[in-house]
Amino acid sequence: MSTPTPSSPGPATPLPFGPGSPPVTDRKQDRPVSIRQVAAHAGVSIATVSRVMNKSADVSPETAARVRKAVDELGYSPNPLARGLGSGDTRVLGIALPWFQGEFFTELLQGADEEAVRLGYHLMVTSITTNPDGRRRNRIVGSRLVEGTVLMIEKADNPLWRDALDAGVPTVIIDTDLTAHGLDSVVLDNDKGTAEAVEHLLRWVPPAKLYFAGGARDNYDAARRGDAFIASLLKRGHTAKPEQVVYGDYAVEWGREWLLRLSSMVGGAEHLKGSAVLAGNDEIAVGIVRAAESLKLRVPDDLRVVGFDDTQLSRMIKPSLSTVALDMAHVGATAISMLVRRLENPATPATCVRVPTQLVVRESSTAMS
Repeated sequence: MSTPTPSSPGPATPLPFGPGSPPVTDRKQDRPVSIRQVAAHAGVSIATVSRVMNKSADVSPETAARVRKAVDELGYSPNPLARGLGSGDTRVLGIALPWFQGEFFTELLQGADEEAVRLGYHLMVTSITTNPDGRRRNRIVGSRLVEGTVLMIEKADNPLWRDALDAGVPTVIIDTDLTAHGLDSVVLDNDKGTAEAVEHLLRWVPPAKLYFAGGARDNYDAARRGDAFIASLLKRGHTAKPEQVVYGDYAVEWGREWLLRLSSMVGGAEHLKGSAVLAGNDEIAVGIVRAAESLKLRVPDDLRVVGFDDTQLSRMIKPSLSTVALDMAHVGATAISMLVRRLENPATPATCVRVPTQLVVRESSTAMS
């Protein structure tokens, strides 16, 4: 996915996780009643209370009745996570993302959390990051706290998915198709979104004057969009030249610098008139629009621009940005539902689900005069 950098606007709202209901508290102490208090009240060991709560047959009826009476009198409510750790059924799912900033991740997490709740699970969220010394964090996956994990992997060489395989934890991958390695995956339909944007722009410009400016070449989405761009031009009988497909960074500044370099390469801004650009995300597209302004090129009359992601940024700039919309809430919900299916049917073959994209046409790619 064309994920923005951590400096992107719009910090994500942290999501709650863990048991959904607050435990019953000891009214006198105003804090949760512990299993130790129940054991002392009933005159038994903590292990005996645990066996009674887990409906074990190893406790005499008389002792079990005494423990249940103590539970009722104290208002004890066992921690469902702690009980799950003993049984292996915690009803907790994990999701690990590169970072949490921006509406991109907010929507993804909201969709994932709502689907987890609907299916009777809690969602635990963490980040895929490094330690202060730069080393990769350990134990992102493989913890007994979660029954299964959703991982966002933007590059196929990220070793984290191998950790999931080695740990034997049911795992669903977001953003990279790793079904060949036996991992369920959820990806965007980049091919369809790119093809729609290319066909839209080719209504006004010839294939030789259409460009693709994407994110890093080793990013799964950037690579898919670039390949789909080349394939779409081939269908029109045009082989893209090297300068027509470029990769860089999902950032406003990179988009601005790229268009300025292209202007110098082709002999000046005048030679860019009648061209169009499909940007790898909205931030790159905004940088291109800003560079066009400094080059005295009118968007869209001189240069047409389409972005990717349909972020708030695309609706805030002038002219408003045409873009390929992504349903990130759908991505999050789909990943969770696939993970639960994997838990219920562990032997089924790995599958890949492609979440639809949709071209949204605004001012930056349609004539204004």
